[in-house]
Amino acid sequence: MTEADRLDALHAHNILDTAPEVGFDDIVRLATRLCDAPVALISLVDADRQWFKARAGFEPSETPIEQSVCKHAIGHRDLLVIPDLSMDARTRSNPLVLNNPYLRFYAGAPLVTPEGLTLGTICVIDHAPRPGGLTDGQADDLRALARQVMSLMEMRRLIASRGDLLLQAEQQRKKATHEHLELSAMFDQAPSFMALLKGPDHVFDLVNPAYCRLVGSRQLIGRTFAEALPDAAQQGYMDLLHEAYRSGQSFTQTGARYAIQTDPHSPVDERFVDFVCQPTRDEKGIVTGIFIEGSDVTEHVRQTRRTSALADLSEQLRDLSDANDIARAAAECLAQAIGGSCIGFGKVDLGHEKIEVPVDWCDASGVSVVGSHHFRSFGSYVEDLKRGETVIIPDVEKDPRTASQSDGLEIIHSRALLNLPIMVRGVLDTVIFVLNAQVREWTSEEIDLVRQVGDRTHGAIARARAEQEQHILNEELSHRMKNTLAIVQAIATQTLREVTERGAVTALTQRIGALSRAHDALLKTRWASAALQDVATATLAAFDQTGRFQLNGPTLQIGPRATLSLSLLLHELATNAIKYGALSVQEGQVAITWGIEKGDEEDILRMSWTETGGPPVHQPSGKGFGSRLISMGLIGTGGVELRYNQSGLIASMEAPLSQMQQP
Repeated sequence: MTEADRLDALHAHNILDTAPEVGFDDIVRLATRLCDAPVALISLVDADRQWFKARAGFEPSETPIEQSVCKHAIGHRDLLVIPDLSMDARTRSNPLVLNNPYLRFYAGAPLVTPEGLTLGTICVIDHAPRPGGLTDGQADDLRALARQVMSLMEMRRLIASRGDLLLQAEQQRKKATHEHLELSAMFDQAPSFMALLKGPDHVFDLVNPAYCRLVGSRQLIGRTFAEALPDAAQQGYMDLLHEAYRSGQSFTQTGARYAIQTDPHSPVDERFVDFVCQPTRDEKGIVTGIFIEGSDVTEHVRQTRRTSALADLSEQLRDLSDANDIARAAAECLAQAIGGSCIGFGKVDLGHEKIEVPVDWCDASGVSVVGSHHFRSFGSYVEDLKRGETVIIPDVEKDPRTASQSDGLEIIHSRALLNLPIMVRGVLDTVIFVLNAQVREWTSEEIDLVRQVGDRTHGAIARARAEQEQHILNEELSHRMKNTLAIVQAIATQTLREVTERGAVTALTQRIGALSRAHDALLKTRWASAALQDVATATLAAFDQTGRFQLNGPTLQIGPRATLSLSLLLHELATNAIKYGALSVQEGQVAITWGIEKGDEEDILRMSWTETGGPPVHQPSGKGFGSRLISMGLIGTGGVELRYNQSGLIASMEAPLSQMQQP
């Protein structure tokens, strides 16, 4: 058969340039879902164009034949699949591939007449390549849809011609019925939930099993959305349907929350869904209903929450040092990830079977349980905890371990509970508890999350307690060291009381004092480092020259060695300034400035001591111990330049920043 025969057959169907029809529109919508593709077309290939009887996800109603991919399916009896249009010699120069909308994947099932003539295709298109093409199931579905299209076209042609035999019409009807049954089977088996609502009141006309599973065991068909699903209507979903019906525009939401309660006595089940509301139209283009399609993404949302909550908790635990703050952060983490009415940590007194709860987290329905409690006030499950077993109770009224204490548990709004023990050397040490105001089935993922939070929190609390004990020890050592330095200072004073050169004695005791003040500055950070400005302020404060020292420089931490060297250096400079320099007169001032500069290999700390307003100064003829201390510089290795100007002494000092910050 020739191309002319094919075109004659196409034109004989009298379908080109006709108005949209619901049957064809429904088929392309179903094709996008079955094949998980954003675009589906019923394409009829004419001599100089391809015209689309129905389309989803593609705006133009036709394209020139030069831009047609479907033309390559002409003559094929089975699917034409092109995994990547940009790599196929037949399509890589197509403007629709090179330019917007940048088509990449194509799969078309030919629309073949009983005579074997291909009129066009039903095709699905994606904007991303699909190296694997379609699955076997999707390929079979697309073939079935192609047969359904041809059935509709044949039925349309038969009705239009009015001269075809009634027998042929009956045969086509049976075939269409069979194809409809196939479509119904695919509709029922689809993993995504689907429902068709009719009219402005949104009456359920079709629902698939996945939709029924989502909303629970309810009567839907023939009932309005508001009647069948009042809980969904109260959550704003009725407003979305009204807007989609009124505007005729599709509506999409991702991760939408749907709190479902199938009856007043059942717990609320929080679900999350991705869905599309797609208006359906009649042959005149008038909206007749809404087709809903979507997926239950609850577990994905919950997993995302759990992962995010754990990451947030890890960030917080790095900065927290108080055990109560750590426990509070962990409780809030669990609240964010899995929810509950009251969540907290309790320290166990195993000998008295008591639990001490320092802090907890409660929602609007929760009752705080901060304080000391006897375990057996809540049931007999303490024996399970002692053995290191997690206690999972979905309903305290039905569990034999808690049934006798359910009234007491009701007072704290605990209808369900989860207790996870933390054992230390095989002995129960801490319990993480999650209380729920309603009956609740605890999932393995939730239990695993509680266990992860418990392990991290217990470790952080142990670290905080160890650091607190170390801090107390450091305070005691510091106190003793200060006493030792005071004793050394007293011994030096007493030992040297007969020395006639009192200046040397005073200098020695003052230097010991400078070391003591440097020690105090380091103690603030447990001898890890000290703020440079704090060191300078503490050292110079001993000279009782309020307002005569100006300090200016960036915030900077320096190590213990640099702290001691800097204290002695500033002490000697200040002592000399009081004796001979700017501080020997009332008008004198001293400016101490510092900053960090980029060096060839590493950053350099530069500090200057500048005296003004004092008498002219001269370089000393000798070099005593104080002068040698100054010449040793910021870290005891030199790097000092002294300029004795008429305006006053200027001391410029530098040292590698890395050495200044060495522990």
